Amino acid sequence: MPQARGARFLVDVVEPQDVVCPEDMGDDERLLMRSIREFAEQEVAPLLDEIDRRDIEVIRPLFKKAADLGIFMAEVPETHGGLGLSPLAVAGMNECRSHLGGLASTVFAHQGIGTIPLINFGTPAQIDRYLERCMRGELMAAFALTEPEAGSDAMSIRTTAVLNPEKTHYVVNGSKQWITNAGWADLFILFAKVDGAAFSAFLLERDTPGVTVGPHERLLGLQGSSVCAMQLDDVAIPVDNLLGAVGQGHRVALCTLNVGRMKMGANCAGSAKKILATTTRYAADRRQFGRPIAEFGLIQRKLADMAARAYGAESVAYRTAGLVYAAIEDLGRRGADALDVKLRTFAEFSVECAMAKVIGSEAYHAAADDALQVYGGYGFSEEYPAARWYRDSRITRIYEGTSEICRLGIAKTLLKRADRGELALRDAVAGLSAPRDPASRDTSLAALRARTGGLKRVFLFVLGEVWDTLDAARLLDPAHQPYLAGLADIAMETYLAESTVLRVSKRWDGRPDGESAAETALARIVLFRSTERIRREATELLGSLLDGDRLTAALERTAAWLPVPVGLVDSRAHVARELVALGGWVQPAAP
Repeated sequence: MPQARGARFLVDVVEPQDVVCPEDMGDDERLLMRSIREFAEQEVAPLLDEIDRRDIEVIRPLFKKAADLGIFMAEVPETHGGLGLSPLAVAGMNECRSHLGGLASTVFAHQGIGTIPLINFGTPAQIDRYLERCMRGELMAAFALTEPEAGSDAMSIRTTAVLNPEKTHYVVNGSKQWITNAGWADLFILFAKVDGAAFSAFLLERDTPGVTVGPHERLLGLQGSSVCAMQLDDVAIPVDNLLGAVGQGHRVALCTLNVGRMKMGANCAGSAKKILATTTRYAADRRQFGRPIAEFGLIQRKLADMAARAYGAESVAYRTAGLVYAAIEDLGRRGADALDVKLRTFAEFSVECAMAKVIGSEAYHAAADDALQVYGGYGFSEEYPAARWYRDSRITRIYEGTSEICRLGIAKTLLKRADRGELALRDAVAGLSAPRDPASRDTSLAALRARTGGLKRVFLFVLGEVWDTLDAARLLDPAHQPYLAGLADIAMETYLAESTVLRVSKRWDGRPDGESAAETALARIVLFRSTERIRREATELLGSLLDGDRLTAALERTAAWLPVPVGLVDSRAHVARELVALGGWVQPAAP
C-alpha cells in the first residue's frame, strides 16, 4: 500500500468511504466528550464570571479537576502512563473545548502546546521529571515562542542562549510576548537561539532566577486566560533542560503548531455548534410581530448558514484528523520510529491542518457575528452570551498562525511539492480538458459529489494560468501574495465542499430518503457557498492575468465547471426548521 500523501485531494478522486467523519467515533471517544461536557455544565458554568476575572483560587482547582478527567493524559503514549488517544479522539475532545468557556484556553494551552513538545522531544530524564506532574495537573505548562519582533516570522526570534564556560548551563537573555498561561505556569517550553543563530528549545522552570513575568494583558476576548509578557535576564538553564538537539527547535515548534492547527479546526467547529444551538433556541423563544423570529425567512437564512459553516468545519476537522490517524497507523505498521512518524505525518498533512484551522476559525467568527445579529439589541449586552462569543471568537483567526500566514503556507507548500514532483499538479494542469456540458442544475447527492470535481478543475485551470504568467521568483515575491492567497482560497473551499459532500454521501448514498435529509440540504448550502467564493477568487485572479478574448473564454470555462446554486432558499428553510425542531443541531439520523 503506498504511503498517504498530503494535498492529494486536488488531483485524486476521493470516495465517501475514504473520509473519516464524526459519526465514525466509537463509544470510548463519545464517553470522553460527554464527560467533558458534564464537567463544563456542572463545575465550570456556575463559575464563568469568576474565571473571567482570572480568580486563580477558582481556576487552579478546576484545572486540577480537568486533569482528573484525563484531559492532560489524552495524547500521552501509554508507555508514559497516558491514554494514547488517536487524533480522532483528540479531535472529539477539542470539539468539546468550547463548553469550558474562559477555562478552555488555560486547560488546552497546557494540554496541547504546553505538554506536546515534552512528549515528543523530551529525554527519559525530562519526561520522568516533568510529564507525570503535568498529567496530574500539578504543573501548568506554557509555550514561550512569540516575541515583540517575532510573531508570524517565528524563526526570527532574538532571545539568545550562550553556553557558560563551565558548560553546565545555557545563559538566556531576551523577551517574550503573548504567552498564554504565563501568569500561572510552572514550566515553559522556551525558544532561543544558541549563540544567536541555532534555533533551539528548552525547558524553563518558573522560579529560575532572572525570569520576570509581566502583568496580565487586557484582552478583547478570552478574558479568563492569563496572557503575559516575559523578560529573561541572564537566566541559567541547565544543559539537561535542552529540549531536542541544538539547532532543532524548528522541529519542536512546527510539529507542535501543525498539531495545534488540526485541533483548532475541531475546537472552532465545536464552538460554532454551541453558538448555533443556543441561538436557535433563542430564536425559537423570541417573539416579534406575534410570532417566533425563527419563522422569519431572514432569520432562517442566518441559522441555516451558521449550521452549514459549523457542519462544514466539523467535516473538515474530522477528515483531517482521520488522514493523520491513518498515516500514523500505516507508518507505525511499517516499523518507523514513533517521533519520526509524528514529524513526517504532520509535515505531510500541514496543508490540510492549516486549512482546517482557517476554515474552522472563520466559521466560528462568522457564527458569532450572525448570532449577535439574531439577538439584536440584546446581543450587544454583556448580560447575554452573544457579546462574549463575539469577543472570544476573534483571536482564533490570529493565534496558531494567522489566517494570512496559513493561506500563504498552503499555497507555497502546494507549489513546492509540485516543483519537487511530490504532487502531480503540473500533470493534472496539462491534462485538463474543457468542460463537456454546461453547468448542471441537478442538486441530487450524486450530482453534488460530481460537481466537487469541477471545483478541482477550476483550481487547476487558474493555477495553470498563474504558472503561464508569473515565474516562480515573481510568484513568491511579497507583492504577489494576493495570487497565493487566491489559490489557497480556491483549494480550501474545494476541500471544504468535498469533505462535507463526502461525509453526507457516506451516510446517505443508496438510501431513498437521502435526498430529503437535512444533512443533504446542508451539503448543498456548503457546496454552493464554496462555489461562489471560488467563482469570486477565480474571477479576480483571471481578471488580473488575462484580458480581451482570453479572459472571456477563461471565465466561460470556469463558469461551466461550477454548479448553479439551485434551490438555496428552500434548502435553508429546510435546515432552519430542522434546527428548531431538534433544539439547535441537525442530529444525524440512524442509517
